Amino acid sequence: MKLKALAAMVAAVTLCVTVAPQVQPTHAADSYDVKVSVDLFGPQKSISPLIYGINDAGYLDNVTATAVRQGGNRFSGYNWENNYSNAGSDWQHSSDTYLTNGYDAALAKTPAACAQHLSADAAANGVDYKIATIQMAGYVSADGNGAVSEAEAAPSARWKQVKATKGSAFSMTPDLTDDYVYMDEYVNYIVNTLGDANSATGIQAYNLDNEPGLWSSTHPRMHAEKTTCEEIVAKSSEYAAAIKSVDPDAEVYGLALFGVGAYTSLATAPDWDGKYSTQYDWFVSYYLDKMQEEEEKAGKRLIDAIDLHYYSEDTGTCRVTDCKDNTHTDCVAARVQAPRSLYDATYIENSWIGQWCQQYLPILPTVQDSIDEYYPGTKLAMTEYNFGGGDHVSGAIAEADALGAFAANDVYVATLWPLTSNIDYQLSAIDLYTNYDGKGSAFGDTLVTSSTSDISKATSYAAINGSDASKVTLVLTNKSQTETQNATINLASDADYSSAVVYGITGESSDIQLLQAVNEIADNSFTIEVPALSVVQIEISADEFTLLGDVNVDGTVDDADAALLSDHILAVPDAKISFPHADLTQDGIVNGFDLGVLKKRLAASRKPVETPQSYEEINTATWKVNDGVGGKTMTCTFKGEPGYTAAFGYGYWDNSLNDGEGGWVQGDETALGNAEFDSSGECTLSFEVPKNALSLQVQVYYYAVYDAALGESVEHDLGEVSLLSVSTH
Repeated sequence: MKLKALAAMVAAVTLCVTVAPQVQPTHAADSYDVKVSVDLFGPQKSISPLIYGINDAGYLDNVTATAVRQGGNRFSGYNWENNYSNAGSDWQHSSDTYLTNGYDAALAKTPAACAQHLSADAAANGVDYKIATIQMAGYVSADGNGAVSEAEAAPSARWKQVKATKGSAFSMTPDLTDDYVYMDEYVNYIVNTLGDANSATGIQAYNLDNEPGLWSSTHPRMHAEKTTCEEIVAKSSEYAAAIKSVDPDAEVYGLALFGVGAYTSLATAPDWDGKYSTQYDWFVSYYLDKMQEEEEKAGKRLIDAIDLHYYSEDTGTCRVTDCKDNTHTDCVAARVQAPRSLYDATYIENSWIGQWCQQYLPILPTVQDSIDEYYPGTKLAMTEYNFGGGDHVSGAIAEADALGAFAANDVYVATLWPLTSNIDYQLSAIDLYTNYDGKGSAFGDTLVTSSTSDISKATSYAAINGSDASKVTLVLTNKSQTETQNATINLASDADYSSAVVYGITGESSDIQLLQAVNEIADNSFTIEVPALSVVQIEISADEFTLLGDVNVDGTVDDADAALLSDHILAVPDAKISFPHADLTQDGIVNGFDLGVLKKRLAASRKPVETPQSYEEINTATWKVNDGVGGKTMTCTFKGEPGYTAAFGYGYWDNSLNDGEGGWVQGDETALGNAEFDSSGECTLSFEVPKNALSLQVQVYYYAVYDAALGESVEHDLGEVSLLSVSTH
């Protein structure tokens, strides 16, 4: 990250914060208003520190990263014994020394040179978590003699066969004359050279190869046939066991799937359609289920995380990851919205995925649903992803939004894959989370509830450190290409916030700049101006803070505090509380009212997070809801006239009926009964959606009001009822 004259700027802003009057934003003519809500009483969750990572491509000294991964197509054919690798279809199927070009000459001739370089580079840049790649496609380069012809496809003298286990004593001087390369011996070499996964210089995790659904196209010389579902499960089990037999604490990442086409069917694997497609909603679920079975056979967990790659298919003039022309304003517009496919069920991207695969969106919650159902406890990694625009502010906005989505959706590790040589804007977006002031200040480690009034123009993510609400960090985007954002930020918190400093990335420069200082905050509310097409980090501070509810003063608010407060109120002996922390109503006394407030806050923090769902009216009083809601609890809010009554129900398509031909389900079992609209003209219904439900439609069957004069109910037009919102959890 570049922060020109940062020290002087920080000093200047510090002086402004302490002595200068607050500059109130003046609303520009080309501007819009947005409300930003930060609720520290709502649900909170820990953020994995490893989501701010990058792939090993020479950028570590330009960014404050927390994880680094060494992988990609080249590593499928990497021979750790001699450091040759094969480019596959990326470049002439060439076997050569590409991966070690630029290394010290002595290191380049040392076994496992790539892993050793990774360790040294990470150590030099303060990155503790490192991911290497294990080869399991079948063969690796035997030599560095250039292009491999079709006639020289494996098995041939141009290749060495890969085996998971050696079955005999390991050697620190691998045999270069035999026909095999062993992966357990590779891990043993790393452990003995660098240390095990628990050491600072060791390798903490291993990818099980790279994008197996594409092996037959990226590496046809060594894996000509399409990868099957059964092959990848068998190899994952065997190679994961081999890794853990040598380094038991190393984490193993399975799959590294290239994109949605692989998530759904392993790129139309030969044994998917007809064999497994009728049992599982997508390949991700199949793999998780089978790997849980493999754990039961092995008596231990084999894969720790399921790894996905994600390159946005969203399209403006061209695909956003391909667009090199930053004057394409529709590509810019598509790019800043594209991360919503990761987390927002109401967003439908302009791509084949948005048209044909909407039931699998948003990606992150859908994958988590599969994890929860088929292999609980499995972590979610995204070791390659990109939304394009590395040299444009729209790339920074998309990157910042993606990082927030990773935090909000329990991603364990994420490592950006550079698509071009200039990715300054994306690197600055990472720094906006990890080192926004150039002095190590970072986004908090605990995500708190945050939202904006218009997600299409502005997204927000807020965090604190642990339970310390004295400082809130808030990342806020402005996706408008032409309008300044007048953002009014409201915080619900026990803390009384007094000042804020705004750092940001704009179209003027990829450098993080100090944009604004807020000297006085009244009633935990203030307004700032966010430039058009920018992303900011807002550091919000309180002078003094008492964590109300932390009755036992252990730094957290939990059920133990409620139990202790209850004991105190009931005069249980030795129920010692901290008075200021227990006085939640702040009335100077501690009683049952304080306990009631505390219980409400604890309940709110455990409340399931609702996910908005997109829907469209397809007929009068009939709405089709996005696919992907099967097995979830759906909540629908309708609008009508106060006091009126309506009868509701739903229908859906079930592919499992009629011997797999499918059928429409609607009847008494899908009727939701009658409900009356309240004084505000709204009524809300919640119901469990059957797991196999597709093309679900919500309907109003009857709409009427009781007429006292007539002594009977009078029906009204169904079209007078509207559907306000749909959400699931």
